[in-house]
Amino acid sequence: MVYFEETIFDSQEENKICFACNKDIEKSSKFKIYKICSEKDCNFHFHISAKERINLIIDSGSFKEINKNLSSSFEQIAQEELENYDEKIKSDQFRTGLDEAAITGTAKVNGKQITIIALDFGFLGGSMGLIVGEKIALAYELAAKKQFPVITIINSGGARIQEGVISLMQMSKTVSAVNLLKNSNIPMISILCNPSTGQVMSSFATLSDIIIGEPEARIGYSSYRKLKNKNSDESKDQYTSEDFLKRGFIDLVINREDLKYQISTLIDILKPKYSYKSKKIKITKNKNLKFNNALESLKISRNINRPKSSIYINNIFSDFIELHGDRISDDDDSVIIGLGRILNEPFILIAQERKIITKSNNNVARNYNNKIMPSGFRKANRALKLAEKFKIPCLCLVDAVYPELSLKSEYSGLAFSISELISTKLNLETPILSVIIGEGGSETALAFSIADSIMMQKNSIFTPLSPEEAAKIKLGDSRKVKEISNIMKFTSEDCLKLRIIDRVIDEPNEGSHQNYLESAKLLQEGIIEELSLIRNVYPKTLAKRRSNKFRKMGEYSQKYKTDLRTEINIWSSAFRAGVSTFRSKPLSKEE
Repeated sequence: MVYFEETIFDSQEENKICFACNKDIEKSSKFKIYKICSEKDCNFHFHISAKERINLIIDSGSFKEINKNLSSSFEQIAQEELENYDEKIKSDQFRTGLDEAAITGTAKVNGKQITIIALDFGFLGGSMGLIVGEKIALAYELAAKKQFPVITIINSGGARIQEGVISLMQMSKTVSAVNLLKNSNIPMISILCNPSTGQVMSSFATLSDIIIGEPEARIGYSSYRKLKNKNSDESKDQYTSEDFLKRGFIDLVINREDLKYQISTLIDILKPKYSYKSKKIKITKNKNLKFNNALESLKISRNINRPKSSIYINNIFSDFIELHGDRISDDDDSVIIGLGRILNEPFILIAQERKIITKSNNNVARNYNNKIMPSGFRKANRALKLAEKFKIPCLCLVDAVYPELSLKSEYSGLAFSISELISTKLNLETPILSVIIGEGGSETALAFSIADSIMMQKNSIFTPLSPEEAAKIKLGDSRKVKEISNIMKFTSEDCLKLRIIDRVIDEPNEGSHQNYLESAKLLQEGIIEELSLIRNVYPKTLAKRRSNKFRKMGEYSQKYKTDLRTEINIWSSAFRAGVSTFRSKPLSKEE
C-alpha cells in the first residue's frame, strides 16, 4: 500500500513504527541509512529530501551545486498574489533549507563524473516554476558541453499555479535543453520517486534513455488523488511503478539501497571511462564441423532441454541489466532486452525467450503460448536505437517461430512493427550480430536475425514455416515431416551453402542441451570472433554494407539458377510421387 502525500511531511526523526506494516523499525540499520522498512514483506520507502537522495547515490563529498542563486522578479504574478506566494517560498526555504524546489550540480558516482538534478516534493510540491525550469535547462546544457551523463531524481507533483502560463512554458524550455543530448552518446537516467506526476513527468523526466522507479511510487501525468476521485476504487492499488513497468513505460523498479550500484553499472556500460582494445583473434569458423541430417537437426532444435536465451545470458554476460518496455503500451516478456558485457565488450542484447511446454514426444511446443506481440518488435526497436546512440554493438538471439496472430495483435500494429524493425536494422550505424539458437521461423526470425554477421548454432533451423505446415501444403499430410525436411533446406549447413548465414557455431556432441557451459563457451567465442571482424568499420560504411548484403541475398546469378533448378526438380519429384501414390490407392465403396 502507498500512502498519501501527508506522510511526506510527518516527522520521521521520531518514527519508531512503520506506516505500512506497523512493525518496529527503531533499531533497523536499513531504516536509519536508507529510510526503508526492513521487513521483507513490507519494504516501504519513506520520504526523504532531495539532498538525502543525492547523497545516497554519489561518492561522498563529490557534489558541487551549480546555479544556486538564480532569482526572478516574478513580474508575471499579480500583485495581490505576489505577497502570499513570497510567504510560501520563504516558509519552504526555512523548512527545507533549499532556495527552490530543484537542486542541480555535478558529482561523481564511483569515480565517474555526472550532472545531477533533484526535485524536492517538500518545496511547493516539487513543482516547476521559472527558476526551477531555468536551473534544469542550465544543468542539461552544462552536461551537453562537458559530456557528462545526467541523473534526474524526480519527486514532484502538480503545477506552480502562482506563476501561471510562465510555469507551463518551463515544460518546453526543459525539453529543448534535453534535445541537446538526444542525438549525442550522453546517457540520461531518470529516477521516479513517490510521487512523480504533473508537468515534470510530461516534459524532461520521461525523455531519459533509462527510467527507474522506486518501489510502489505513484507516477504518471495526473496526481493519484485526482485520478482516484475520477475512477473511484478502480485505481486503489494501481498507478505505481510496478504497474508502469508491466505496461512498458519504465525500465526498472529498484530499491533505494541498490540504486548506486545499478546506476554506476549503467553509466559504465553506456559511457565507459576507458575503451577496451582486444587482441587480434585467430578466426577458426566453419572448420571441421560434422553436421546432422535435416530431420535430426529439427528434433534437436526442438529438444525440451535445449538452452533458452535466458540460460545463455546467465552464462555469457557479466553485469547484465535487463530493461523493459516499448515506451508505448506494453512489456512483451517473450523478448528480453538489456545491456551488459561479454568478455569486457559492452553489448546491447535483444533475445527471443521461448516459453517451454513439456510434451509427450519430448519436443518444445513451438512458442504457441509465448508468441511475440507487436510490442515485442517495438521493444527490440527501442534497444536498437539505444545501441546506435551509445555506439554499442547489438547482439540478437533468435528462437521463435511465429508472431502472435490475432485481431488484437493486428490492431496493435503487427505488420507495421515488423517492417519498422527490419528497416531500423538495415540502417543502424553500429555493429549487429545475430545467432539462431533454436528454431527460427517466419518473419519473426527474419526481422530479428538481420545483422552484419548472422550465425546459427549447428543444430538450429531457419525456415519460413514449420516442416509440418510445409508437408501439409506440399504433400497433403502434416505427418510427412521426414519427406519434406531435406527439401526445405532449413539446416545450418544448408543456410551456410546458400550464403544466408556467415557462420555455424559448433555444439557439444549430441546438441547444446547436453552441456550448457560448453555450448555457452562456444557461443561466446563465436560472438567475439565475429565482432572483431567488424568492430572498427566506420558506422556509415557498416550500415551501407549491411543494406547491400540483404539487397543481393538470393541474387539471380548462374549459381542461383543451378540451385533453383535443383530445388524445382526435387519439388517436382515429390509432387509426382504424391500423385502416383494417390492414383495407385484403391477407392473404397464410400468414396
